[in-house]
Amino acid sequence: MIFIECYGKNVYIDDELVGYISPDGDMFANGHKFGSLTAEGDVYIQGEYVGYIEDNYDIYIREELAGYVTPNNDLKFDSKALMRGK
Repeated sequence: MIFIECYGKNVYIDDELVGYISPDGDMFANGHKFGSLTAEGDVYIQGEYVGYIEDNYDIYIREELAGYVTPNNDLKFDSKALMRGK
């Protein structure tokens, strides 16, 4: 699956809009780059591989289900799942 359709879209934690994905895959929150998303769905935080997006649009961080891609191609993370994945 190719995930470039997520580029240029938003990043949510729970229902709060916290940032966006640039047209080249860099992820920003509160005006600061915190990670990146590859076209293949790999997720990097501060340059370190931490997870991936499955073909069914579920997002896994450190092998924990942490969110999903919305029908609008935004990334929506669950705050509790993110805390478990640390």
